Amino acid sequence: MIRHRRMVRDFEHRPVPREVLERILDVGRRGPTAGFSQGVDFLVLQTPEELELFWSTTEPDRRERTIDGPPVIVLPLSNKHAYLERYSKPDKRGLGMDVEEGWPVPFWDVDTAMAAMLVLLAAVDEGLGGWFFGIFHGEDELLSALGVPEGVRPIGAIALGPPSAGERPAGSALSERRRPLGEVVHWGRW
Repeated sequence: MIRHRRMVRDFEHRPVPREVLERILDVGRRGPTAGFSQGVDFLVLQTPEELELFWSTTEPDRRERTIDGPPVIVLPLSNKHAYLERYSKPDKRGLGMDVEEGWPVPFWDVDTAMAAMLVLLAAVDEGLGGWFFGIFHGEDELLSALGVPEGVRPIGAIALGPPSAGERPAGSALSERRRPLGEVVHWGRW
């Protein structure tokens, strides 16, 4: 199934049953988290009002997405505080990771990215298309309107839904080729 995973940007605008979304998100929550911190949450937007809020806040110049965009947006949310709290407990104390500066990389974002990838793969298994994209404008306003707690933030957004009949690969996938395995894998040293 992994070879069939690609970013889908053109969706049929029909609802995705809740049980399908729950199966997909259940796969996403099973990704690894440092110290089993479990600082990953998903915020699902699917009503016309929720989708309108998302698009009008993040892409006000492209409001047509509300009409012809995906029927579901999932915000994969990273909770740094869950990691700092977990690493302040007795079994993790002493590692210096109870403060943000103690982490070599922000695993709260890394783990949330892994969860997002699992969501994209699970969507393929359910016969849906998925598209991961960044939120470049209006993030603070959106999070406030959605009641997201302070310190919890999206690493991007995932669009989900049935691909339209005419959906075809687009963007960089057409102009760029995937690097060959021999260029990507380094055995023993660079």
